Amino acid sequence: MSRPSAIALIVRSRKALLADADERPSDEAERLRAAADDLTRLMFDVRAGRVSAFELNEPTRMQVVVSAD
Repeated sequence: MSRPSAIALIVRSRKALLADADERPSDEAERLRAAADDLTRLMFDVRAGRVSAFELNEPTRMQVVVSAD
């Protein structure tokens, strides 16, 4: 997957987690917000080229390999 596509995927996943957190009890919402924070860090790492492969678990499990630019 291209770097811009990988970043877009992370952004969509993060938005979905945050939207889901708004509808959950506080303890589960806290877990979802923490996962969204992890995705934010991952997004910056992918953008900077520090990460070239990662796995997403939400909303579905997938492995992503970022292609060279």
